[in-house]
Amino acid sequence: ICFHIIPTKMVLLSLFGRRAIAPTSRQITPIGTKLSDSTIITTSSSALRHFSTPPKKCVVINAVGADRPGIVADVTRIVTERGGNVGESHSRLLGGHFSLMMLVDVASSEMDGLHEQLSTGVEGLSTSCFEAIDPKKVEISPRIGFAGKFKLSGADNPGIVHKLTSVLSRNSLTIGHMKTSNEEAPFGGTELFAMEGRAVAYEPLASNFDWKKIRGELQEMGESMNCDIEFQDDTGSPN
Repeated sequence: ICFHIIPTKMVLLSLFGRRAIAPTSRQITPIGTKLSDSTIITTSSSALRHFSTPPKKCVVINAVGADRPGIVADVTRIVTERGGNVGESHSRLLGGHFSLMMLVDVASSEMDGLHEQLSTGVEGLSTSCFEAIDPKKVEISPRIGFAGKFKLSGADNPGIVHKLTSVLSRNSLTIGHMKTSNEEAPFGGTELFAMEGRAVAYEPLASNFDWKKIRGELQEMGESMNCDIEFQDDTGSPN
C-alpha cells in the first residue's frame, strides 16, 4: 500500500483493485437543523423511546401498638419493598403504646399489597391504610385570620376535653395541634390534668368574632371545673 498526498485530499490506492478511495469529511448535524431551503434533519416518532411512570396514589398509614425498638424501621421497610416513598409523618408515645401516622405515595397497583403486608408483616402492630388526597393537588389553604394558644391545668374531670373543644368549635375555631397529659399533684397525691394546644380561625372572620369573649367563656368554664385556663392571641406566630 502506498499513499500519495494531494494538496486538497488524501487518496488511498489499493494494491488489489487499484481503486482510489477519497474519504470525505462527515459532519454531525443536530436534529431540526435546516440544511437548505428544502432539507431539514428530522427523526421518526417510531425511533423515540417513551418512558412513563406508573400512576401513583397517596396513602395514609395509621399504626399503633405496644412500644418496642424497630417499629418505624419495620413499617418503612415494607413501604420501600412496595416501591413507596414516605412523605410527611408524625409519631407519638402514648402510655406505653407507639402511634404512627405516615403519608406515603405508592403505585396504584401496589396499594392492596401494601395494606396486606402491613396488616400481617409487623409484629404487634395494628395498621390501617386509606387513600388520601395528593398534597400537590390540594388547593392552597385559606389564610389564618386568628390563632390562639390555650392551656389548661387542674383537677381531672370527666368530659373536660369535650367541653373545652366545644367552646372553640362554637366560635369557629379548629384545632391545629393539641396534647394532653396526666400528672400527680406535688402535694396530696391528687391526679392533675394538663392540656395545651393551638386553635385557628380562617379568613374571613365572622363580623362578631371576639377572641377576648372566647377567653372569657373558657375561663368561666375552668372555674366551674376547678381548672385554670389560659387563652392568648398567637396570630402571626409560626405553627
